[in-house]
Amino acid sequence: MIDGRSEGAVSDAPTSEDPSRPVKLVVWDLDDTLWAGTLSEGPVVLDPATAEVVRTLNRRGIVNSVCSKNDRAAARDVLEGVGLWDEVVFARIDWSPKGARVAQIVEDAQLRAEDVLFIDDLALNREEVRQAVPGIQVAGPGIIDRLLSLPELAGKDDRQLSRLHQYRVLERRLADRVAAPGSNEEFLRSCDIRVGVFTDAESEADRLFELVNRTNQLNFTKRRPAREEFDSLLADTRRSSGYVRVRDRYGDYGICGFFSLTPDEGRPDDGPLQDGASHDGVLTDFLFSCRILNMGVEQWLYDFLGRPPVTQVGEVASPLEGSVDWITRDDALFDAEAARSAGRPEAGTTKGQPDRVLMVGGCDLAAVEQFLGGDIVTAFSHTGPNGSFVYVGHTETIRQSASGISTEQGRLVDRIPFLDQGVFASPAVVAPRYDVLVLSVLTDYTQGLYRHRDLGLIAPWHQYNLDATDPDNWPWIERRFGREGVDRAFLQWFAQEFEFLGGITVDRFQANIRWLAGSIPSGARLVLLNGAEVPIQRPTEPDRYLHHRAMNAALTQVVAELPNASVCDVRAFALGPDDLMSDIRHYRRHVYLQMAEEIRAVGASGLTPQRRSLGRRVFTQVWRFAGRRKVELRRFRRRVAKVMTRRSAGPGSS
Repeated sequence: MIDGRSEGAVSDAPTSEDPSRPVKLVVWDLDDTLWAGTLSEGPVVLDPATAEVVRTLNRRGIVNSVCSKNDRAAARDVLEGVGLWDEVVFARIDWSPKGARVAQIVEDAQLRAEDVLFIDDLALNREEVRQAVPGIQVAGPGIIDRLLSLPELAGKDDRQLSRLHQYRVLERRLADRVAAPGSNEEFLRSCDIRVGVFTDAESEADRLFELVNRTNQLNFTKRRPAREEFDSLLADTRRSSGYVRVRDRYGDYGICGFFSLTPDEGRPDDGPLQDGASHDGVLTDFLFSCRILNMGVEQWLYDFLGRPPVTQVGEVASPLEGSVDWITRDDALFDAEAARSAGRPEAGTTKGQPDRVLMVGGCDLAAVEQFLGGDIVTAFSHTGPNGSFVYVGHTETIRQSASGISTEQGRLVDRIPFLDQGVFASPAVVAPRYDVLVLSVLTDYTQGLYRHRDLGLIAPWHQYNLDATDPDNWPWIERRFGREGVDRAFLQWFAQEFEFLGGITVDRFQANIRWLAGSIPSGARLVLLNGAEVPIQRPTEPDRYLHHRAMNAALTQVVAELPNASVCDVRAFALGPDDLMSDIRHYRRHVYLQMAEEIRAVGASGLTPQRRSLGRRVFTQVWRFAGRRKVELRRFRRRVAKVMTRRSAGPGSS
């Protein structure tokens, strides 16, 4: 039986039932729904138009999940191949009944059943889910072509994917809670929950109005004022109105709560809210986003406000009784973040306002950065404590940064000499604050990918044409990297834990670039450095220029689709062997200077190319990025010193 059908069974016709209420989450079946065909019986085909529906929904703030009867690893491979695995949350892929699994998805997402749409080709599955999750909306695959035109799925502009990222944070948090020993309170104490309480509600009127009218599970008062009434409420100086922001060690949950107390006639001016302050008024509005359900924020804020009278209307998912001791008020944390981004216009919109530029990549960008002046933040490859060179900027690790890595995955990373946890926390997508992102994609062109067999962590390393899990390659790898911790014991462990995937595929590379362009801040630009195509040969990198040519073509093709992206074309400057240093990825000084000028021309207008000599600063950067070679040179010098000492001591010395 596959996905609820036995051999010879006939699926019902692809009918659909239009949703009648706004949708916040779409749960997809896979076989004969998201894609055509049954995965366990052979190849399946995912229509690019259907994949685009999923991506578009996320960018409308409507998140996507998956519930399918399938082998999880096989289904994940298909979704990763088309760039959709990172577009879904709370995926439930196994052979158990769908009703219970969809119910768990709804519970984990902390949504009401009415906010969810389940799409499945089989009427039997839809009915099972309808009974297991009363109130859920269901439809057949016939709805897919019309999905984006339905008013119930209009959503709201979320091209920064903030809602998807928030659900990713929630997903990681739930996974760690399941794995954590001890009570829920002990787990919450380990989360370092920080809350900011602010009274400048008028400045956030749009977001708060949306919160008031969309929140139900944690809405204690259930008032739904019209916009004019709501604006008047915020402008009423006699009231105490405010909002809360929440974050913990997993990430920032944004604005998560709103409160408003009736005028306090006993005092003409309440002044700022203080911990434990007593307010003589009544809470007329007291509500929170479901994202912070079970964190204790509502109980903490109620205590903070002095537990004023409130009339609860209808059912609420959490009581106000009890107090919490695991939350810290930290307005300064959020004030500092607001100060960094307040008042900064979109890139290029205000004359005289320089672009803030983030550069992410390896030594090519490190050299280029030395020829640029301006507001530049860098995230470059670097040397680890044991001498290993830690590369940053592979599009796979940037994608993993968006959702973060689990505690268990973090322990894996700590065992790998050529990685650190910062690789999986790229500022390109973690709390991004820039007008221009400059990314070198040479790591995608160069490194091989290794996937952990159980946890799915993707670890890029070394060359795409050398398999570090193959024992035949171990003697050479040990000779080159053994002193940096990549010895026989490590290689044996690595081969048991990880499988070699080869280099990134063209399709996956394009999907990652497309995803990244949709994930950067609104109004920001993405500048991508490609690779040279000079036809030189190295024994360890046969025909590497042909590989660069294929990847460059793929990059040019995908960037042509993206209005906010452009390419800094290295091929225009690295024309022949005289423009290169040791290999196809390292250039001479004049090439880096031309690249700096081109980066400014194609996207980072606020930067200033500086024609200066290499000098001490450039030498210092090159020395810092020499990485492993620097460590080896030090060891070589020590060996030479020992030999010279013995020789000077004479033949009788030991």
